[in-house]
Amino acid sequence: MYPDQAWEQLTAQYEAPVAITLWVPNSATSTMGAGIQMLADEFNAQQEKEHPGKNITVTVEYQDKSSTLNEKLQAAILSGNNPVISAVGVSSVPLYASKAVDLRTVFTYEALKAQNQGMLQYSMYGGKFVVNPYFPSASNILVVNRTLMDEKGVDVPTAQAILDDPEASGWTWKAFHDAAKTATDAAAGVYGFATNSLDPIGMMYQQGGSLYNEDVTEIAFEGDDRFAKGLEFWRSLVTDGCMIDPNSRANHGTIIVSEFYEQKVGMIYTTSSNLASFSKEAAANGYELEALPFPKQTQFFTNQGGSGFIILDNKPQEEIEAAAEFLRWMNLPENNAKMCAMSGYLPLTEEAMEQPELQEVYETAPMLKTAAQFMQFGIPSPQGKAKAACDKAVNDYAKLIWSEPEMSIEEIVSQVTEKVKFEIEANQ
Repeated sequence: MYPDQAWEQLTAQYEAPVAITLWVPNSATSTMGAGIQMLADEFNAQQEKEHPGKNITVTVEYQDKSSTLNEKLQAAILSGNNPVISAVGVSSVPLYASKAVDLRTVFTYEALKAQNQGMLQYSMYGGKFVVNPYFPSASNILVVNRTLMDEKGVDVPTAQAILDDPEASGWTWKAFHDAAKTATDAAAGVYGFATNSLDPIGMMYQQGGSLYNEDVTEIAFEGDDRFAKGLEFWRSLVTDGCMIDPNSRANHGTIIVSEFYEQKVGMIYTTSSNLASFSKEAAANGYELEALPFPKQTQFFTNQGGSGFIILDNKPQEEIEAAAEFLRWMNLPENNAKMCAMSGYLPLTEEAMEQPELQEVYETAPMLKTAAQFMQFGIPSPQGKAKAACDKAVNDYAKLIWSEPEMSIEEIVSQVTEKVKFEIEANQ
């Protein structure tokens, strides 16, 4: 990822006071919003103390949700009224890459190498380091009720065993299917697995494939039988009785969480953002949980969600330099740990994980630490203007495996392919 190992750093000059604005996609009362405000207040106080009369001041503005921020930010860039620094969703990086500062002018090679490299799936675009993944979450996570699985006589691996030797692990699709099947007792209303959706992106990477080429201008799964095999696997989890069809009832996603809490589900597919609440419920009701990566065929894969920071290049140089100082300060292990402890997002470095704030969190929710470790299975993602539309098309049409149980896998693959080709053509 880093062909060069040295580059010049943006540095604030402190010749006069500089005020900068930061946009975030959440509300001020959300955990993310409250965490950012806490850190901004600490930074401002430190700046006023260390550089009186010539300090940097950060003002945080809240946009309530990602779609609102994206719409406003794109319009603001056109008019030049954008903030100098903003949080953007990882899937939105191509929208801003041409106007973003290369963050290698903010972080040294050593600082970037210290970050969990699996969390940089969406950071590079067009040869530029665009986004600092400050609010990462992990998907492709299974939460396993180990107490229930033990009672059913089902042997599932430990997270540590997988982390210690991923290649030797026998946690494959077949092993997972067998575990879910064995744990199922439909007459008692107990199912081995529950999910509200399938995972087309993961099912390709888990087999060593991909949905698209590097810049999402071509389909990579066309003519690749791994796509059909993945759909067959996800369909079989319903047809073989391992899980309830997500289309069979309204509010299925909410219901399966309640059923998991009631110990009617052995394994549930979720993201790291839900691990704290799962941990709290398990502690209150006396059962043991463990987080596992979704099983592999040839390799494990964890997908990064969430958002990160970009710095925009159309503002005065002193604002860009001030934003760089603020972003470096935010990434200090102690500050990153404070944000993660408050919000539940994953830490960027091993050093942040060792900070007292996060050690305290991990005592009550150890799965959050495990999820961060699973990000070692993240790999650089294809990125392009068409990706968001293509991902939606694949996800929507792949669900035909359950909504149209009589439709052949071949026909579903054909429909997905046709729709994705349309989106690629329409979004270049």
